[in-house]
Amino acid sequence: MKRLLLVALAAGGAVWFWRKRSSTVSETWSAPSAVEPSEPPKLGGDVDPELLAILACPLDKQPVTREGNYLVCGECKRHYPIRDGIPVMLIDEALTPEQAAAAPS
Repeated sequence: MKRLLLVALAAGGAVWFWRKRSSTVSETWSAPSAVEPSEPPKLGGDVDPELLAILACPLDKQPVTREGNYLVCGECKRHYPIRDGIPVMLIDEALTPEQAAAAPS
């Protein structure tokens, strides 16, 4: 009987501990609040020449050259934007040749 009582007390203590711990964690761990978006990154900026030397088009793996605020693939002619000095080498972010021709300079 004593053994059963000790097991019940231990289990109750463990439940109390985990409930207490969970409530403390949920109070301190909350989802980040909504952050007001700042102004969008500006096109252009300085890009390290050593980085430019090793960058390639992710679509066809051909070298890219800088033309204004974009890196342009020599093969497919996609225009990859440079935002705040950071080349964005994502196919979904690139302008197709048609889009680049229609975009204002």
